[in-house]
Amino acid sequence: MPDEVTKTKNLEKNGAYIGDKGFCHQRDSEAEFKRVEGQCREFYPEGELNLVRKRRWYWEIAAEDVVKVADFCFNTLGCRFSIATGEDIPRGFTILYHFSLDRLGLLINVRVTLPHDDPQVDSLSVLGRGFEWIEREMHEILGIGFRGLGDTRHLLLPDDSPDDYHPYRRSFG
Repeated sequence: MPDEVTKTKNLEKNGAYIGDKGFCHQRDSEAEFKRVEGQCREFYPEGELNLVRKRRWYWEIAAEDVVKVADFCFNTLGCRFSIATGEDIPRGFTILYHFSLDRLGLLINVRVTLPHDDPQVDSLSVLGRGFEWIEREMHEILGIGFRGLGDTRHLLLPDDSPDDYHPYRRSFG
C-alpha cells in the first residue's frame, strides 16, 4: 500500500493536490481560467462578463438567450447547475442562474433582467428536469413566467392562493 508521500506525489502528477481540509482539488491554473474566460467571451460576445473575483463571475445576458447560454455552460464548459435566485429590483426582475465549474472551483452567475410589466423568460427545463422546482418557486413567489414550464402547481403557497398573489414582489403589501 502506498504511503502518504507517494499518494501526494501521484495526485500532484495528475494535476491535483491535498488541500488544507484534506480534499483533492485541481491546482489553480491561470491559463485554465483564461481559457474558460476566452471561451465565454467568444461564445457570447454581446454579453457582459464581469470577473468580480477569480472564482466568482457574473455574466449579464439577454433574456432571450438564456437557454443557449445555459446549454453552453453545461455542454461546452462542463458546469453543473447549482441553483437560481430571483429578485424584484427597481428596474425589473433579475434571475441569477448559478453554474459551478467544480474542477476550478469557479461559480459563473448568469444574470438576466426582465421588465416588471411582462416578466417572461424561456424555461431551462428543456435542458433537464433539475430546473423545474426552482422555476416553479420563482413563478409562485415572484410571478415570473417561464415559457415551456409545464407544471406550475404551488410549492410553497396554499393551493387556493390567487393567481396574482406573489409575496416577494415589491408591489406586494
